[in-house]
Amino acid sequence: MALAWPLPLAEFFDDLPVARVTFRLGLSVTVSETGGGELIRHQRGARLWGGEIVLDKDSHAVWAAVEARIALLEEPGASFMVTDPRLPAPIADPGGAILGASTVRIYAVHANMRELRITGLPGGYVMSRGDMLSFTYGSNPVRHALHRVVTGAVAAGGGTTPWFEVTPFIRPGAAVDDPVTLLRPACKARIESTEIGSSRATVSDGGTLKWRQTLR
Repeated sequence: MALAWPLPLAEFFDDLPVARVTFRLGLSVTVSETGGGELIRHQRGARLWGGEIVLDKDSHAVWAAVEARIALLEEPGASFMVTDPRLPAPIADPGGAILGASTVRIYAVHANMRELRITGLPGGYVMSRGDMLSFTYGSNPVRHALHRVVTGAVAAGGGTTPWFEVTPFIRPGAAVDDPVTLLRPACKARIESTEIGSSRATVSDGGTLKWRQTLR
């Protein structure tokens, strides 16, 4: 059976032999200068996540499987889910044991599209600055939002947080009661370029995979 896009984490990203990784929010701006020396930044498009995965050495058998998926994902329209392996869970709950099976949802989105409140957390649950969260919104296509917490928050006894700011700004379409993922939050991405390492007698050298978030 043909695979469906985006490939879930378990179908591609989790199988990558990762040696090093970069994972950051990109810029889409131009800068102009006024006669008075003022620098003005102009937003050209959406701020999207992107990064580079440096792949480690591994056996030929492992690399054959990885290369097959990479070749497939280089096809037009192909996509996969990607997560930041450095932060698989909130900083104050690194194993996710406190969160457990809680069903977290959006409680409210601020009119400034920079802040939100979430609910369904254990009472006293800590959202730290630097934590990441994701949720889906919209339809045809379903879009995958990934945000980093800028200002921390602590859930009240009922499991609802006060307002906290996230980056990038929240896009139109995010709605109350949308499920929120705090454990291995992910976004949809496409491969920008790949460089596959050479092979030796028993192992293949790692290469480099560059990726960028897509909203479609």
